Amino acid sequence: MASFPKANESAHISIEMEIKEMLKNLPPQSKECCIYRTPEKLRKVNGNGETYTPRAVSIGPFHRGQQHLQAMEEHKLRYLQSFLPRTGSDLGPYVERVRTWERDARNCYAETIDLSSDAFVKMLVMDGSFIVELLLRSSHIREGKNQSDHSDRIFSSPWLIDDLGRDMILLENQLPFIVLERMLRLVDRNLNENPSMLKLTYEHFKSFLTLHKYPDNIRPADVKHFLDFLRHCHLPSPPKKWRKGGPAIEFSPSATRLNEAGIKFKVRESSCLLDVNFKSGVLEIPNLEIDDLTETLFRNLIAYEQCHCNEKYIIHYMALLDSMINTPKDVELLIDQRIITSRLGSNEDVMILFNNICKEVVFGHDVYFSSLCQILNAYCRTPWHRWKANLKRDYFHTPWAAVSVVAAVILLMLTFIQTVCSIKSLIKSP
Repeated sequence: MASFPKANESAHISIEMEIKEMLKNLPPQSKECCIYRTPEKLRKVNGNGETYTPRAVSIGPFHRGQQHLQAMEEHKLRYLQSFLPRTGSDLGPYVERVRTWERDARNCYAETIDLSSDAFVKMLVMDGSFIVELLLRSSHIREGKNQSDHSDRIFSSPWLIDDLGRDMILLENQLPFIVLERMLRLVDRNLNENPSMLKLTYEHFKSFLTLHKYPDNIRPADVKHFLDFLRHCHLPSPPKKWRKGGPAIEFSPSATRLNEAGIKFKVRESSCLLDVNFKSGVLEIPNLEIDDLTETLFRNLIAYEQCHCNEKYIIHYMALLDSMINTPKDVELLIDQRIITSRLGSNEDVMILFNNICKEVVFGHDVYFSSLCQILNAYCRTPWHRWKANLKRDYFHTPWAAVSVVAAVILLMLTFIQTVCSIKSLIKSP
């Protein structure tokens, strides 16, 4: 039996005191936690993690102080200078008001933020004022209330406003929505009538959505931050269909295999990407536009669902498309059927995007499209569906081909009748 050296009593007491001090300083876990760092395994799949890293602006504590983002700090000061008159308050009272939100804001981050109280409040003042002022200016420009000021380098630079929009949807680059909403409430309504924070958010990020109207079913209390708002906008209401399935995860056949089995693709007119329907051999899928920002958006939505959400709707939607896309030919078919609208360089680029986006992702046990995939697989395994599809593809693919087939059948029947008549004639003759 192995023996252990006798521990020094003073060392034992020292370790005990050290652990007790660590337990004493252990912060409580917050139920409001909703802002996370991207899991390292997802970053590694994405190479250098570029789709999770801001290019132009740091929002919140995770990327604060990074050298390549320092140029935007001057713009934050200029926007704060413009935002303060909207509140009718001096800087001192405004800072003290924000200080009262510090605890609620800290509770929203998944890890302890190693910033002093003053540094954290300064971050909220600078970043929050910048975002609210940005959304207000964007709203006023859209409504034609004022044209973009040429001295405003953000709205005078289309590439910069695009980069800012991208950075503001990153999981690691978020401020709590409740902080932004409280800041907007400070704006003097008598001087400037503004829409709600939800409507400002929807209008500013509308290009990331398939929605054509404001989502009335979303309440401010439901929204944790900008990325969470975009997730809410992509969810079905109510989220019930295609839920129940077997204990094992079953994925859909590829688009070309579905097509070979006779399944027709049709664009479903819906603002919800998850509103997929299959009936009588027709698979209806809402159109998905793919551009340079698509991968960033969906990778961050996937990372958010991995960290925070029990219901992994976006993950299951991307897994469905991933299973349908195995080759560039699958992409070509979905583009031809207008299920996908691609602004990427090639069909192979689209294939690579979908084939990599769900790597190292945990799907959970209750996959949203589970029963749909079972139905599609069963349909493809039925021989009659394949035979019927082959018949249509080989002999009835054009009207002239169909006419030729019908003419050949008629000619064959006439030849058969003529042969039978000739045989009968020979039998009757003496």
